[in-house]
Amino acid sequence: MTFSLAQGANSLLFNLVMELRGGNIRRCEALGLKPEEMRLLRGLTMEELHYLSGSPVSVLNVAIHHENLKRMLDQANREQKRSERIDRAIALGASIEMMGIFFGLNASDVSSKRRLDGIQTRQGRCQSPDEACEGKIWHLWQEANISDIESLNSLETMMLIAEEADVSLTVIWGLIKNWCAGEVA
Repeated sequence: MTFSLAQGANSLLFNLVMELRGGNIRRCEALGLKPEEMRLLRGLTMEELHYLSGSPVSVLNVAIHHENLKRMLDQANREQKRSERIDRAIALGASIEMMGIFFGLNASDVSSKRRLDGIQTRQGRCQSPDEACEGKIWHLWQEANISDIESLNSLETMMLIAEEADVSLTVIWGLIKNWCAGEVA
């Protein structure tokens, strides 16, 4: 049995019947069903529903809303990049505080992600880099010429520095916050 567009549209009809039986009529109204049609659909037997879902005759028109599809694809792409950035930051040793500031994640979210990714964290403060390493970090940060340390551009730069210097992202962030606070003071 081949899956036709009519069968796909008619399977949506089955979902609408389940919505109606659950008392949810808004979705049906939004699709343009009339009250009498909703009453008829709600009263269908399972055999009738099975027949409708397999029928080659479609009772629905299916159209692609191209603007919405584009928006959804763009949003999915942004969410994928955000998820990758979150995973990368956690893998590089971002603190719960950092994850809250840059991504709005709470301690439970961060802990769950760490556990799922098999990332162990040490209790207490991270080890500070030696003077040479700190100088390298300072130089890399200055080259980036970033003014807003809480921007995603800043986070991306800090992650690159953490990878290059082989230092925890939290340590990098702490150093940069201290340097920026020193410039303001």
